[in-house]
Amino acid sequence: MKTRWIWLVKMLWLFSLLPNTSFALDSLTDAQLKQKGQAFVAAKEARQQPNSTIEDVEHYIDLLSDNFIDEYVQYQVTFAADKAKLKARLIEKLKDEVLEHQVQILQMMTGPNVVMLKIAEKGKLKPAGQYRVINIDRVSVISLEFDKQGLISHIRRHGKQ
Repeated sequence: MKTRWIWLVKMLWLFSLLPNTSFALDSLTDAQLKQKGQAFVAAKEARQQPNSTIEDVEHYIDLLSDNFIDEYVQYQVTFAADKAKLKARLIEKLKDEVLEHQVQILQMMTGPNVVMLKIAEKGKLKPAGQYRVINIDRVSVISLEFDKQGLISHIRRHGKQ
């Protein structure tokens, strides 16, 4: 895991050296990026609580651009933008019985319109229609790329989800 983290840091550094004219005049500040990273984690956690509501799901969806990409790097799976389908899927997940769920930011780095988050998730949930409780205890790295409007255009999830 440490090797993967070092690799990600090196890649972020390399990307920061590339000229990127699309962000040259519209870059978000370091403070804005950190706030957006914290807002993403807060929205992720809020939609996975025992008392989560459709409004929590909608708030999470509102952070995404209309053309967002959600990529699970380890599994080589990519979902293209379809906010309506994602919203329906997340509302369906509200039927799961969430016993507890916490998300904690362990580390955060920023680059040109990018936030890298190392997060720890712990929780217990019982999927709808099942009797078995699933324990969640994982650390993962998530990179968030932002468009010119400050919305998330690309999520890359590294590590087990």
